[in-house]
Amino acid sequence: MSAHAHFRIAGIPVRVEPIFFVISGLWGLRFLDAGPDVVLTWMACTFVSILVHELGHGFALKAFGQRSAIVLHGFGGVTVSAARPQPSRVRSIVVSLAGSITALVVLWLPARTYVGAAVQSGDLFTLPKVLFYGVQFLAFQNLWWSVANLLPIRPLDGGNVTAEVFGVDRARRISIVAAVGGGVWAFTHNEGYAGFFALFLAFNNWQEIRAAQAGADVDAFRVEAPDAGGGPARRRSSHLGVVAPAAPASMIGLEDPARVTQAAWGALREGDAPTAKRLTSSLGSSADPYLQAATALVVGDPRAFELYEAAYVTAPNGPPNLVASEVLARAGAATAVARRLVDRPDGKGREGAGTLQTHLHYADRFTEAAEVGEVVYEANPPSQAQTAFEVACSWAKGGNVDRAAHWLDRAADAGFRAATVVDGEPDLAAVRADPRWPLLRARLA
Repeated sequence: MSAHAHFRIAGIPVRVEPIFFVISGLWGLRFLDAGPDVVLTWMACTFVSILVHELGHGFALKAFGQRSAIVLHGFGGVTVSAARPQPSRVRSIVVSLAGSITALVVLWLPARTYVGAAVQSGDLFTLPKVLFYGVQFLAFQNLWWSVANLLPIRPLDGGNVTAEVFGVDRARRISIVAAVGGGVWAFTHNEGYAGFFALFLAFNNWQEIRAAQAGADVDAFRVEAPDAGGGPARRRSSHLGVVAPAAPASMIGLEDPARVTQAAWGALREGDAPTAKRLTSSLGSSADPYLQAATALVVGDPRAFELYEAAYVTAPNGPPNLVASEVLARAGAATAVARRLVDRPDGKGREGAGTLQTHLHYADRFTEAAEVGEVVYEANPPSQAQTAFEVACSWAKGGNVDRAAHWLDRAADAGFRAATVVDGEPDLAAVRADPRWPLLRARLA
């Protein structure tokens, strides 16, 4: 799935997958007898309802200083936060509940009030056809879908709350019971789509349980989200996966490359170089190039820098997790690799260097991210203004306000003009508390 945003709302990137419209259209065929325009009205209301629900999550995350991104896909929508650290348990619960609450307050309540007033005045059936169906669709969708979202089924909002309260393992089991029960109810009430959806969720939770029993950590509901950055064209990778702790060798099926790869990443994260080397070697040439590079670095292989360079050139979007960047940072080698990338005569390493910068930032390696960003800036990237802004963010998060202010100045010199963005950028909180802030902001306006 591509991770490019189609548009932004209040700085939150939104991507709409084509399958979203296909599924909503198929579901709307039940109204075809009323006319094709009613089917289109259903699809439009579905789009608005799910988007507003997800924006509820996004704005809650933003209130807690977390970036987010939204994807509307075949089974509805998802809001992904790529920021670290993750919110506390209480805040996570608030974020999970914010979607349904927003949908109820922003869409269901006004639509229901309007319908009620139209019924009392006798004007309901005199409304234009599209408006007649539209307000009723909005009232229906935002009441019942909000209620359904609060069921204790992962990855619905209620399932996320259950995971926060009882832990993921128990939440998966609760989800299976609740989803099977909900599926039975849906099939017996002529709601076939909802029934299949419930069984799909039950099956995926069961898959996760089986994976956990085998020593892996699989997120069956993972969705690639668009760039969750805080500014225009902000580079922030959104396809970063969760890496499980290294599983004991007896639990790893060497015939399953995916499990071996996951275990090797876990070993690298834990600093277990011998296990990482053994597992990566067992994969041979099929091993992920970033996994090969990170393993080479931790075992002292002199080819490590060359392998990192090759990985970022052939796969400039970066590795599937943060471990490869963390290994570089621990070794104090991130800037050296970035310089190798930007110094390539063919120019094919610059995008990879930018990816390394953003991954280091997400790994909370802010000083290394800023230093790599400075290397990227020196290489004259397509948007020096944006790069300078990102360097400033990393220096600010790393606690170096002077360097952050300097790079905001350089961003302004390069043409960065987005005062409202810097006003709301969580990374720049320390700079906004500095006496120099009013002058800096004036330059960015």
